Amino acid sequence: MGAYLHILNLYPDLVEKAQEYNYPASSVCILSGNELELQQKFPETYANLQSCKHNRDRRTPFEYGRDLVASWLFEDFLMESLSNAGLIVSGAGADKNREVLPATKVSSSSDCIVSYNGKTRLLELMSDYNGYWAKYGKMELRDAKFQKMKNSASLFLGISTIDNKYILLDMNKEFESTFIPSYSLYGHKPAYSIKLPKSSMKDLDFPQLADDIKNMM
Repeated sequence: MGAYLHILNLYPDLVEKAQEYNYPASSVCILSGNELELQQKFPETYANLQSCKHNRDRRTPFEYGRDLVASWLFEDFLMESLSNAGLIVSGAGADKNREVLPATKVSSSSDCIVSYNGKTRLLELMSDYNGYWAKYGKMELRDAKFQKMKNSASLFLGISTIDNKYILLDMNKEFESTFIPSYSLYGHKPAYSIKLPKSSMKDLDFPQLADDIKNMM
């Protein structure tokens, strides 16, 4: 099940939520589920979706688009919640304007920048919708995302939506990892499997999460 259906359980009206966050009309159209309307009214966005073959894995272009825009909504909810908890958070990724980009402009840059008390870190956001991290004590990161986060000394925030827990990692630390040349769930693209520290999952509480981030700054 993709991000769209999982996040639909959190926000029954995704279109209304996207409009609340002032998403561009093309992205709102994707969430409405009308592929023909997207093709007719927003041909450039439609073409951009067609170009993202590497990112969509086994999904159709439109399925990938709905998952992508829905995941942005969850990211914005997380950034808003962290801001309300006392951090300064802003979008940093290539898609920070919430418009679907062509494949040539899609990057694996971190999702946002978090600041506190004069210090700044890149923050990568990721969601687990089925409890995989807690069950197996590991997570898989596609392509070169793991190495890029380590090189940029990013923080990693993972949210497990099924049990309302979070994991926060300082990617500047050392982790036990295994390179996977061809990972089936990512369309046989390369990935890194990262062993997660024991008892690393915590109940999601944004003031506590904000304090954990502050302690890692």
